[in-house]
Amino acid sequence: MLKTADGRLFVVSGSSRCGKTTKVWRDSRGFATVFYWDIEAQFCKQQSIKKISNINELIDIVKKGIKGKFAYVPIKEDLKGQFEIVCACVMHYGSHFGQCAFVAEELADVTTTAKAPPSWGMLIRRGLKRSITIYAISQRWAEADKTALGNATDFYLFRMASGDDMRYMAQKTRVPVSRMEELKPLEYIHYNALTGETKGSKITF
Repeated sequence: MLKTADGRLFVVSGSSRCGKTTKVWRDSRGFATVFYWDIEAQFCKQQSIKKISNINELIDIVKKGIKGKFAYVPIKEDLKGQFEIVCACVMHYGSHFGQCAFVAEELADVTTTAKAPPSWGMLIRRGLKRSITIYAISQRWAEADKTALGNATDFYLFRMASGDDMRYMAQKTRVPVSRMEELKPLEYIHYNALTGETKGSKITF
């Protein structure tokens, strides 16, 4: 069997202002190269992250295998098309240059509950064995891509406003709704889908 430095796929769920972005930003800082799908223009405000607004600039970075942290802030037109190109870029980088991370914000804006878009689907199905770690973020996973849920190695469950959302994530993780109901802002549950281990934690400043 071939040995690879596999990446991980983190599914991150929770309502607005609960700490998702802060947690993922802190986790992703440990990677030498990170690509951010920065639809809310949040990550690009960090000093260590270069803002990219032109898709051709991102393509050039990926072709050259440049290391660094890059936040692509999409234009409003054709979000799904731009997202597909970014996913293809990340897949190319991991395939040719090795370990990197990809952070995808607000996936419900660019995916549906149907089959995953081609480049995103390929990334979450094949990217991990190419040393790509993925952080897939959505406020409501019942409205976003189910392929990511099925391939996740880890779940970060933050506070959810809706009982329906909690029940949905309980079905995907086996974490009881009663435990999710206890979460306060900045608190989260880490469910390891590979081992079944569940651990509670809190973001501190």
